[in-house]
Amino acid sequence: MADPTGNNGDRPYRQYLDDVLAAASPGLEEVVNSRAFGHMLSQTAGNLVALHRLGNDALDLVIRNARLAGRADVTSLHRQLARNEDKLEMVLETVERLEDELAEERRRNAALAEEAAQRDGSSPARAARRTGRTTGTSSRSTGDADQEK
Repeated sequence: MADPTGNNGDRPYRQYLDDVLAAASPGLEEVVNSRAFGHMLSQTAGNLVALHRLGNDALDLVIRNARLAGRADVTSLHRQLARNEDKLEMVLETVERLEDELAEERRRNAALAEEAAQRDGSSPARAARRTGRTTGTSSRSTGDADQEK
């Protein structure tokens, strides 16, 4: 039957490991408490950070050489896209303002043409032609008439 606490074959190895650790622990504690161990540990950590940075740089070079977009490229494109969106928003606002001004000017011109037509007793299109403005019909300018002669 199996031993409920573990395998019987592991017992000698566990005992040996426990004996080695018990014998080595005072020496290991002395090494860990020394100033040199702290210095070595800090150098090892610094080297690991440097290796990590070198690995990232190498990976970035691989991505660039493969002509794939890297993080810096995507960030740069994001900034450019945001700038372009801001500029387009400004253009849109200007276009909307100009459209509003044009609609207002057309309303004023239509009202003036109607007013002039009522005064003269003629149609609004005729009054608009007299003032040099059109309401959808074409009229020739004096320059075009001179060229035909």
